[in-house]
Amino acid sequence: MPKVKVYKVRVYNVMTDEFVISRRMATRDGAAIMRGEILEHTGVEIDSSHLEDGEQWTPKDFSP
Repeated sequence: MPKVKVYKVRVYNVMTDEFVISRRMATRDGAAIMRGEILEHTGVEIDSSHLEDGEQWTPKDFSP
């Protein structure tokens, strides 16, 4: 499987009206879909099989 780079993503939580760190890690494209901001210093390469099927992010609480 190919490698992809994923990042922690800062997203807006409408319930609390504040920004939080997502429980998922995402590729740059995934972060854009989530309308989030990647945290550059958190980038890590993972096997693409760790992404959710057909998506650009990992399952919740993923730990590389």
